[in-house]
Amino acid sequence: MKLTDLHKEFTAYALLERCLEPTTVEWYNGTIRCYYKYLRRRVIPADLNALNIDLLRDFLVHQRLQGNSPRTIHNIMKGIRSFCTFLVKRGHLLQNPFDKLEKPKLPRKLPEFLDEEEARALLRACMDRKLFFKSQYYRDIAIIAMFLFTGCRLKELLNLRLPDLNLERGSIKVSAKNKERLIPLNETVIEYLKDYLKVRPERTVDNVFVSTNRRDKPLTKEGMYNLFSELRGKLKLHKKICPQILRHTFCTLMLRNGVNIRDIQLLVGHSDISTTAKFYLGCDTGQLKVAIDKHPLNLN
Repeated sequence: MKLTDLHKEFTAYALLERCLEPTTVEWYNGTIRCYYKYLRRRVIPADLNALNIDLLRDFLVHQRLQGNSPRTIHNIMKGIRSFCTFLVKRGHLLQNPFDKLEKPKLPRKLPEFLDEEEARALLRACMDRKLFFKSQYYRDIAIIAMFLFTGCRLKELLNLRLPDLNLERGSIKVSAKNKERLIPLNETVIEYLKDYLKVRPERTVDNVFVSTNRRDKPLTKEGMYNLFSELRGKLKLHKKICPQILRHTFCTLMLRNGVNIRDIQLLVGHSDISTTAKFYLGCDTGQLKVAIDKHPLNLN
């Protein structure tokens, strides 16, 4: 049976039954297409017989020889493994060939984040800009504040609608990855949002953050990254400024100021507390030093 036909089944299953995000499904498809490309080079038919441990091992060795990092290879394995798991569930394969393949060992990569001084400087740099459109000025301040004060994801912020705001109660409803959650807001970010909403342009779309120069269009991912690029240039930071780093910044600053890991998990919407712990409990050596100095047998 041709893998391309089964691949179509897998895509439909991922979208309709598992309800995965289209971007996630496209990522899976990219890893599978990478294997097709390898089979074409070897002039091997892309059918079920091509999903055997020897060919897959040769494919992964080829990826390493091509200069791909262990993390890239791990991600490729993850994508094709999911496809094979689907084929086993549907009875096309008796066993997942990846069950006998070892995963590459990955170096632990701690999340990059801005420290408190850098985070304050970022917000200040946003406020010090001279812009022609007042709505863009207050919009951009509100965007940076939302990332720093809520730890929201990029897609959650872009998808945020006016009915999702409840500034009287001090909360917003965000949605991404087919999940919804309420995020409480502090007075600082509420004031930034109110300042923006006073001058937000009238639009037919109800997205909170809208484009300044594209009528009736919500703010795009590209527009967001243009803002990050401009602010990084102003600050002359060696660190990147992007939604993920600002999300890490939120979590790390909260952890440093005594917020427990369970509350951080709920605030950022991790489904498993081990994800939160893996990222943040090991990244702040200063916090750990304070903790270890509290040992009751410490002589000092």
